[in-house]
Amino acid sequence: MSSPSPIALCVTTYYPSWYSGKLKSIKHTDKIRGDLALEFAREASKRNINLVIVDGKSTKTFRKELTKIPNIQVSLGRHPKRSPGKRQAFKIAAKIPGVKIIVSTEPEKVSLITDCLKQITDPILQNKADVIVPHRNDNLFKQSYPNYMYESEKEGNKLYDEFLKLYKLLPKDFQQLDMFFGPRAFKNEPKLLRLFMERHEITVGKVTLPKEYCDPEQLSNTSFFPVVRALKKKFKVLPVEIPFVYPKLQKENELIGNRDYFEQKRKNQRLALILELVHFLGVIS
Repeated sequence: MSSPSPIALCVTTYYPSWYSGKLKSIKHTDKIRGDLALEFAREASKRNINLVIVDGKSTKTFRKELTKIPNIQVSLGRHPKRSPGKRQAFKIAAKIPGVKIIVSTEPEKVSLITDCLKQITDPILQNKADVIVPHRNDNLFKQSYPNYMYESEKEGNKLYDEFLKLYKLLPKDFQQLDMFFGPRAFKNEPKLLRLFMERHEITVGKVTLPKEYCDPEQLSNTSFFPVVRALKKKFKVLPVEIPFVYPKLQKENELIGNRDYFEQKRKNQRLALILELVHFLGVIS
């Protein structure tokens, strides 16, 4: 790299049906998302931003495309779920010389690099925040996302905030945290890294709930619970509005190509994340 970057982006990839060449159908989710992930990696490389990718068994052709992109680190994941891969990426990123900020995100979010990264990282570099929860501009959120996703995630954010306020982790007049937007940024310091490396299971008594209903290893353990823990421990958690735009082709895939699947997925995801939060709040209170 021409100059050391203080930022390390951490993503996981999993595209078992990706193929090279042109898109053959709007229904081919892995192809669309994999292409966006490659674009994300090229944008990071072009800007000399550290990028750590943990891949969970994507096609060999996809991995081959990744290896053509300079200045990125690719590791093989040991588990298809997202949280184990994220922890693996955090561990690698934390050891990169000069890295002061770790940014966790999904690899399809190209706009995060091209339009939003400075807004997300500056408050940490300026010591105004320990953890950043990016907040989507509402107009761009509504315009660029599938309508059912906008409505589901707005409702999810509202419910999540209500529980955080109920447990006095947020003031009653606090600006809404956009928790259902995946990206998070945090200082590369051991006390904060530990929050994002912790692993929790949902149990009732001695019984672990079925993974098809609640599984913190999908999202909560590395995206949601660390923020809750940071609030509990009085770290500076800051929402920052950003001009993020959802990829047009991804929207078309989720609105036309596979709408029924994604609409149900969003409903199930919202329910699971709220249930996991309620249990987690009971554990840490």
